[in-house]
Amino acid sequence: MPERVRWGILGAGGICNDFACGVVTAGGNITAIGASSLSKAKALADKVKVEKAHGSYQELVEDPNVDVVYVGTIHTLHLPHAKMALNAGKHVVCEKPLAVNAVEAQEIVDLARSKGLFLMEALWTRFFPIVRKLRELLKGGTLGVPRCLQADFGFVGPTDPSHRLLDPAQAGGAMLDIGIYVVQLATMTFGTSIPEIKSSAILTPQGVDAEGALTLTWKDTASASLLFTIRACTPENSVIMCDKGYVRIHGQAHCPERMTVSRASTDRGKFVNEEFSFPLPKLKRGLSVNYPNSEGMVYQVEAVEKCIRDGLLECPEYTLDESLSIMKIMDIYRQQVGVTYPSETSNCSVS
Repeated sequence: MPERVRWGILGAGGICNDFACGVVTAGGNITAIGASSLSKAKALADKVKVEKAHGSYQELVEDPNVDVVYVGTIHTLHLPHAKMALNAGKHVVCEKPLAVNAVEAQEIVDLARSKGLFLMEALWTRFFPIVRKLRELLKGGTLGVPRCLQADFGFVGPTDPSHRLLDPAQAGGAMLDIGIYVVQLATMTFGTSIPEIKSSAILTPQGVDAEGALTLTWKDTASASLLFTIRACTPENSVIMCDKGYVRIHGQAHCPERMTVSRASTDRGKFVNEEFSFPLPKLKRGLSVNYPNSEGMVYQVEAVEKCIRDGLLECPEYTLDESLSIMKIMDIYRQQVGVTYPSETSNCSVS
């Protein structure tokens, strides 16, 4: 394999643009882009200065000059497209959520493991310097034992019922799109064992969740209170409370640039504060992104390339088992609030 892995971008939508900008900014090598039409593939290829464009997804995964495929299509296509790439012998980075439910996610994971190929759910949050610093602090124990978590994520979404966020046929709803971010913060902080879960939601007339709330309880150890919505703007602050202080990740917490660590002093109710800040990297000239702080995609790209260079089949900072645990939590939430997608069988895996 060449010194730099050769990327293929499967899809040409907004998130594919942002990921491709991350590869370019990281100094990486995109050798091909494939989309549902040649015109779509060429439009993105021209923007990020990639010579090869394919007019089908199958052509992309069969390209001999591609080592790893980034899957950036809609939720319901993650399973067939990830399998297509893996069956073609390519490593895969699949946009979150890895699949629509845990049964599908397990199928992708099992296939990657059977073929000895790298697979990662593209949860870019995990690779921001702030999040890495947070994990270092929690592991170091200076804040004591994490006990509680509060997190929110919300924005005003589309009103067109055919939009993918509102369409059951495209696995719409708040949980799979943004709720995953607050759930992953809980599993990162407290571990991947499945907690006791209590859920509530406001559903759209189409039957997807426009807003949801989760209370997660790891018996006798920890709890998390999570809110996510596409009905309102939230501050998107996350607070992890420990027995020797707390950490506030300042909005936007799913792609953070700043956090404040507050260590308890000997006087009850008083804290010694320390702020950490990591400005976003600058994009290469001529590139632009669609989503807030997508300049930070570069961190994820660098992490994946290092894993593949080191011969790893999954990323230690975000393992496949954690992806599966998060998927199971999201399944339980959807079962409790009554959200089922047409593409699903009658039973989701929650074991």
